[in-house]
Amino acid sequence: MKPLRNKYLILNYIFIFCVVILFLNDHFFKPIFSSWFTGKLSDIVGIIILPLILTYIFPKLKIHSVWISALLFAFWKSPYSGKVIEMYNKFTLIPITRVVDYSDLLVIVFLPVSYYLIKKINRLNLLKIQKINPAFILFPTGFVLMATAPPPSFSYTYSNGNLNCRKCVIRVAMTQKEIVDRLKENQIFFDTIYPMSESTYKRYPFFKQDDIHFYTIKKFVIDKDTLKNVDFAMRSIGENQTMLHFNGLQTSDDISTIRLFVKARKHYSKIIFKELSDALEDKQPENGLKEH
Repeated sequence: MKPLRNKYLILNYIFIFCVVILFLNDHFFKPIFSSWFTGKLSDIVGIIILPLILTYIFPKLKIHSVWISALLFAFWKSPYSGKVIEMYNKFTLIPITRVVDYSDLLVIVFLPVSYYLIKKINRLNLLKIQKINPAFILFPTGFVLMATAPPPSFSYTYSNGNLNCRKCVIRVAMTQKEIVDRLKENQIFFDTIYPMSESTYKRYPFFKQDDIHFYTIKKFVIDKDTLKNVDFAMRSIGENQTMLHFNGLQTSDDISTIRLFVKARKHYSKIIFKELSDALEDKQPENGLKEH
């Protein structure tokens, strides 16, 4: 006898809560409040809902979906998934990437939550959501899961500062070396130019392809403002063309709310790019500031 599909595997409040958290974390919390916790949060809720989806779609799996999910997650977080991602990115409009971080495998300890729900959902009446077609939950969940893998830009717009700016970028008609030399002529020095190791290129293959490098200015004086630990990245996009990213900085400003955070980000990205543009003067950015 063909096993029946149990709609309550996805029509329950724990599943919905995890999907909502996954969406909010990937699209709001991570970009604004980037931290170790927000980085792991998506993996935690994702590993909980994956076995539930697999068991709903393939009822014969039953509790076997739990260990299958563990294997799939381990494969995704390993270097072996790189070829699959490369193949996917060749045919998609929205490229994805992932970071090989074996500490992410710790979230597998949350799989007992999925196991418990698969085994006991029929008895957990308080968790069940009634009178809703499962399709209204399944399809949005699919889109959320597809969008959870960060784009490649996520890995080179990281900052150790408490104020990050993942989409603050200008396009400059110069090579990276020309930019560094021109800024030096105008007394703007990068205190740290981070070397790229083979292990880094192995973890992020596109770093070598796009000639991505990272820079930090420990003290950047602009008029009356002294900015600390200002992080940048540069990415070559063609002959004599560079995308210059302002990734973030350390600030003592009050950025405790989203409104204050966004206000501070706009302020600092504006004055930083103006200062850099003035210093590069003869090679003004072509596209101007693209700040979100």
